[in-house]
Amino acid sequence: MAAFAVLALAAPASATTSTVDETEHIARTLTLQPGGTLKLKTFSGHVTITGTDRSEVVIDAVRRAPQARLDRIKLDIHTSGADVVSVDANQRDRSWWDFASGNNVVETDFDIKVPRRTRLELDVFSSPVSVTGVDGPHRLHGFSSPLVLNDVSGSIRAHTFSGSVTIREKTWDPDQTIDVDTFSGSVELRVPESARATLTFHSFSGRLNSEMPLTMHSSTKRSVRAELGGGGGGTLRFKTFSGSVKIDR
Repeated sequence: MAAFAVLALAAPASATTSTVDETEHIARTLTLQPGGTLKLKTFSGHVTITGTDRSEVVIDAVRRAPQARLDRIKLDIHTSGADVVSVDANQRDRSWWDFASGNNVVETDFDIKVPRRTRLELDVFSSPVSVTGVDGPHRLHGFSSPLVLNDVSGSIRAHTFSGSVTIREKTWDPDQTIDVDTFSGSVELRVPESARATLTFHSFSGRLNSEMPLTMHSSTKRSVRAELGGGGGGTLRFKTFSGSVKIDR
């Protein structure tokens, strides 16, 4: 009976809790030397990351959710040593409230400036990601997020389910690796004319289209092994279920 009375008293309060989204703006600047790492974990909202010639990370975040959720779920930004900045858009204590409250996501738009030479480790769900002018290596993991990397260099590993992946490399290193794994997401890769690599492509129903010359070693209905630009000096790996891959200069 006591428990029932507590629930009865609590019901009117919960019924009047506002569900209207509020907006919270957070700005932070942290020191990060070139060659350091930015780790970002988020669920929804746009992510824009741009390389600069400064030795710092500048984070401009806009969070949207009902006020009660903004109060309960925090944007966590911290450093680990002198070379890692970590950002979690939905930091919360694990408790019974996580199960009772339902939605535990705060939509967050990020505009982040990083040193031009920064390793990116991004984990997103539905957040569109745009990276410009950042030299890697990079690792990106998403679900339905489109991932776009423009004017970048260094090895890249990207994994999505239905999101597309676009990579435009400005330079090509002899030991560079591009490794992309999707289910239905399409892949577009642009590399310099000088790019040389061994290429493997595996797909159930996707297609491989290259505007750059390929020397075929083996080709079946579901896989291709070839050399790009004469081969040697790098590795291209693509694995999809139904997503197609296009390579261009």
